[in-house]
Amino acid sequence: MVAKGELVKETIEIEGVTRNYLYYVPSSLQDEALVPLLFSFHGAGSDANYHSRLTNFHKLAESEQFIVIYPESKQIKNGDPRSKQWNEGKEGNLAYQTGSKDVQFIKELLHQWNITYNIASDQVYATGFSNGASFSLRLALEMPGTFSAVGAVAGPLPKVYKKKETGVLPPLVFVMGNEDPVVPYAEEDAKGEVSYEVDGLLGAKSTVEWWTYQSASSWEIKNERLSPISLHDSTRVERSLYVAEKEVMTAVLYTVKGGGHTWPGGPKVQVPAFGRVSRQIDTSKLLWDSFQLLNQQKSTLLGDE
Repeated sequence: MVAKGELVKETIEIEGVTRNYLYYVPSSLQDEALVPLLFSFHGAGSDANYHSRLTNFHKLAESEQFIVIYPESKQIKNGDPRSKQWNEGKEGNLAYQTGSKDVQFIKELLHQWNITYNIASDQVYATGFSNGASFSLRLALEMPGTFSAVGAVAGPLPKVYKKKETGVLPPLVFVMGNEDPVVPYAEEDAKGEVSYEVDGLLGAKSTVEWWTYQSASSWEIKNERLSPISLHDSTRVERSLYVAEKEVMTAVLYTVKGGGHTWPGGPKVQVPAFGRVSRQIDTSKLLWDSFQLLNQQKSTLLGDE
């Protein structure tokens, strides 16, 4: 029996290994209703419970009527919480080195929830923070045709995929602070005097450009500086829309000027060493609203065919 209106911890067996996740089903959701599904993946050293508090997607799910699943990665080394990572495909990653079957975990979860609920196949989304964001990007590559859009925060694409050729990818919404002290915002930053904890990733802009290149032969970039919500917050947000033929948006980059390795709009106090938390955007709502606009864009395009 699936509980409604509360965050529930659940397990699933993947090739003899027990995997954990949290789920939330809106309290008023009818069992037979067609419902969107959103996955959200925590960062390295974190867990599903903390990530649920960081993003509060489940609170949004109650009002917007979608199911949210917070999967949890495996801790590779006993006594080392930082070894709790997603296998995003980067060779230096412990989850990669030990062959953690994280992609299979998500495939099985999706299969199970397709049986349990009437999941809208054209509204399945992957989101994540940091290592979980990079893993979301990998999922879109490894599970083509599964996700309608991807939302990645502070976790660019691993460089190992730079030469990979794919088919058309789902639209990407990418959010990152340009003063991130953990993951370089740009590849050039990693060549400077600052030492970063994470390496082997493309920069934010390079990720969005690579993503767009897979889906379009030509595109236009539309830049805009968003009006600040709070004058007491020194961070500012710039938006770059990557628009292909027929005004199709392939990707959008939100650069948080002055932002750190944080979830903008999340708890005011995150990890202090990770830099400033911007209050200028509510990232969770921004991602969900963007996904709905992209779904409308797709419906309009199909109607034009």
